[in-house]
Amino acid sequence: MGIPLSAENEIILAQEQGVEVKDNVSGKMKNIVGSLILTDKRLIFVEANKEEDLDIGSGPLSKRSATVRYADVDDLEEVLSNANNLLIPLGSIVKASGSEGILHPPELKVMWKANSGQVNQAVFTEELIGARKKDLKDWAKTIQGLRDGTIKIQKLSSPIPGIESLEGKILHVLGDLQQKGVFEIEQETESEFKIDLDPEAVEVACEKLASLGFLDRNPDPSGEVFYRKRSPLGEDDLST
Repeated sequence: MGIPLSAENEIILAQEQGVEVKDNVSGKMKNIVGSLILTDKRLIFVEANKEEDLDIGSGPLSKRSATVRYADVDDLEEVLSNANNLLIPLGSIVKASGSEGILHPPELKVMWKANSGQVNQAVFTEELIGARKKDLKDWAKTIQGLRDGTIKIQKLSSPIPGIESLEGKILHVLGDLQQKGVFEIEQETESEFKIDLDPEAVEVACEKLASLGFLDRNPDPSGEVFYRKRSPLGEDDLST
């Protein structure tokens, strides 16, 4: 459907993990869970291949946790062919709308025209909800802005570090646009590239990337610092 999955120079702009999709596309399964990815060219749904237990808060009696199911996507080339995935070129989208209510979590509804001329529809719903700056309902405005050309992608002036460098490897594992601490970044980089790293070297590399504008640096009240790859959307950033 549309642009090949390994499209050259395609940029990941936002990613939401733990998303359920309901659609009326002929031949597709219903109520699949995975990750929703927005690029400068497409909206992509990837069926989950991992799950993780997360703390989502605490109450007077005990901590609460939830299991999030997702596809781990740092790079689009990591997305395997799957009949349950959806690849929707932005230019084919007829309408995108967001909503949220007392009885349903934030959701994104998308209508698009297939190559055959048939209009398809999909509704994407968040599984994890809570106090957040942006959620799926906010994606609609950005999708329409990208489609219409009213939202422009911001490009960094500094050259992107090569994958052979530690900085390049860290940027790769942060390609999913999720906020992570130094320990998590170290673990994921070691696992991805089969190397052993010094935590201090990882922290220095993250600080360098933040100073160059590649990462956002977010200190936590506990004293830990979290890093997230900076969104090319600028003020229209959909980070949560």
